Amino acid sequence: MGIVVTIFMALILFLSIPNPVEKRLKKYQDKIFAITFLMGAWNAFWYGAQHFDEFWGIAALISGFAMMITSLPNISLDKSPSYLSTPLGWLQTKINSLPQGFQELMLLMLLGCACIYGYTLIQLNLA
Repeated sequence: MGIVVTIFMALILFLSIPNPVEKRLKKYQDKIFAITFLMGAWNAFWYGAQHFDEFWGIAALISGFAMMITSLPNISLDKSPSYLSTPLGWLQTKINSLPQGFQELMLLMLLGCACIYGYTLIQLNLA
């Protein structure tokens, strides 16, 4: 699961910063943001909560919240049922009302998490 989470962290970073890859990912961005939000929730609330006393549990909490905070404002809720669009819309407004620079801080934290995850995965696969 770490490989998949790391890939989606990288995809969010590619979609958040103007670059050539962003243009290719634009047509899939709604799905990428939704999947990343769900993966962030799993990372934070399932793995992170169960392994809170370990390094990777704390890393899962931090990266999970960063994934959710960076992806949620970009999810389109137009076609969502009201039981989803109401609470998620409320969360979107709260995230969008955070101080200037907070989203950039979350992207920086996400970059750090992606580097740590990526480095570890490379080390595990080379050993």
